[in-house]
Amino acid sequence: MARVTKGMLTVTLVAMLPMVAWAESWAGAEPMSTEQLEAASGRQGVPLRWQLNEAEQNAVVSGNVLSGPVITGDNWIADQAFENMSGIATVIQNTGNQVVIQDSTQINILINH
Repeated sequence: MARVTKGMLTVTLVAMLPMVAWAESWAGAEPMSTEQLEAASGRQGVPLRWQLNEAEQNAVVSGNVLSGPVITGDNWIADQAFENMSGIATVIQNTGNQVVIQDSTQINILINH
């Protein structure tokens, strides 16, 4: 297993080399001042780029039968559930039986360099 892990790590690091070089090209960039950030808004000064996102989800629930006492558990999120969360969180909760849950998250990031 150690050989497989090492090989996978090597492949991952080699694949990341172009990203490291790209990141290094930003090393000399000056951070924006508070005034510049306050004056900037949304896509100000960025040419419009056409982006198309598509997500197709299909599901079927059929032929299921619930009989007798049907009990579902509690459905809650604790007070501190997202305390150390960073990035984008997706929360899906189900309060019933025989339910299909589908989720799709699409994130577009445009970096002009």
